[in-house]
Amino acid sequence: MSLSIKNKLIYIILLIIFLISFSNIFNPKLDLNGDNFDYLLLAKAITQGKGYVSLLSEQFTPASHFPPGYPYLIAFFMFILGNNILTFKILNGLFLFFSVGLIFKIGKTITNNVILFFSISTLILLNSHLLKFATMIMSEMSFLFFSTLAIYMIFSFPENKKFYKSLQLYILIISISASYYIRSVGIVLLISTLLYFLIQKKWKISLSILAGFVVLYIPWAIRNSIYGIKSRYLGTVITVNPWRPEEGSIKTFSDFFNKMITNFDETVIKGFVDVLFPFTNIKYNTPSNWLLICSSIIILCLIIYGAWKMGKLKYFFILYILGNIGIFMIWHGGNGARYVVPLIPFIYLLFFNGLFFAIRLVIKQPSIRKNAGFAFLLLSFMMIKPLDNLKKQSTSPYPAAYKNFFDVAKLVKKNTPENIIVSSRKPQMFYYYSQRYSTGYAFSVDNKLVIKQLYDSNVDYVILDQLGYSSTPRYLYPAIKNHPEVFKTIIHLKNPDTYLLQFQKEKARSLINSN
Repeated sequence: MSLSIKNKLIYIILLIIFLISFSNIFNPKLDLNGDNFDYLLLAKAITQGKGYVSLLSEQFTPASHFPPGYPYLIAFFMFILGNNILTFKILNGLFLFFSVGLIFKIGKTITNNVILFFSISTLILLNSHLLKFATMIMSEMSFLFFSTLAIYMIFSFPENKKFYKSLQLYILIISISASYYIRSVGIVLLISTLLYFLIQKKWKISLSILAGFVVLYIPWAIRNSIYGIKSRYLGTVITVNPWRPEEGSIKTFSDFFNKMITNFDETVIKGFVDVLFPFTNIKYNTPSNWLLICSSIIILCLIIYGAWKMGKLKYFFILYILGNIGIFMIWHGGNGARYVVPLIPFIYLLFFNGLFFAIRLVIKQPSIRKNAGFAFLLLSFMMIKPLDNLKKQSTSPYPAAYKNFFDVAKLVKKNTPENIIVSSRKPQMFYYYSQRYSTGYAFSVDNKLVIKQLYDSNVDYVILDQLGYSSTPRYLYPAIKNHPEVFKTIIHLKNPDTYLLQFQKEKARSLINSN
């Protein structure tokens, strides 16, 4: 069998594996994380000609919380194919498959080991974390695709051609810029690429890439400047806990160092083990034990070793992995392995490549050394249980607390004027089902401050839910409990208790003005 036919056969097998795994766990429902609702509403605003704005308020405030890349991508397909959530989910699945295809081609070309990278690609396509996000309307898969495309352009960059005449240069610049516009962590891809070419003393290429990125970034910078929008990232970096603003900002280097250690524990020590071996039971709310710490150190060493064995891309992958770890450490915690998800295929690529070469150092028998990659496929049997769990989730109805929340939203849509304002823990979700202006509430232990924020926002109704977020019993419920005269029950759904409360503005104003 010729090499080209063999490669085509492998791609067909990988496609079959993807179709089976993806269709088996495909979840037609909207995920309950909230961000996917934001993306859909931002895309809807774009298709309606309103621009990149929030639909949650009648002012159509210019949006700034999320980078614009993914909403515009959804809007493009929404404009062509209509507003069908299944379309966007399938699109994310395709982004995953094509990313794995590019990774397979890079790996097998560098090492000339088809067996090894077929095994790695198979395991990636069976990873429950990746497949879960591939069936959600989230930015991770599109970010992964454009990042992988950029890396493939670096890999295939012509050596004996004037660089400014090469198509790869322009695709590389567009891919890096697209990655950044989709997720701001794409800045790591840019920096890693620039340093990669600088290490090779190709400073003209590096400067050209930087210049191209700046040109493509300028429109977004001008737009933000016009609206007076400042970056939220510095504020997040120096915040102790964004979910509890009363804890304030980091004031000492010791506080910042402790935050970095905590984030490293969550994303690298726990997160890398979790995404590599999703069948393990990682407990994010407990400190890591020595076994887990040592395992993570070994994993990280094998990843770096595997990067070193990636031929011409070795310096790039080392920079890319370490750069992402650096971002994880200064960002905020509380999300488990979520931020690691777009890095999963590269973690697999480098870890198993490193493990393969480590095995070759120990085992001298040629047949075992050559076919050791087949042994990695044994892990695929252990990947089945997490996939079964995803399948159960895909066929299960929404939890009762969310069903009540959505039912209240639908009742509000049916029985209230269009211009009312409702406050809830998940305003984007509430707006999606109610089509009524929505806002949140102040994260403050000061009851009067919570009520004042509702008054200043001209809120008409407040939702008291049991979605499971700690901010509701910590901030909203005490304000309602201690000042019941300000909140009048309109709807009460049970099992679990979910309330639509009318906000009594005059009584709220009297309370705010009282000593």
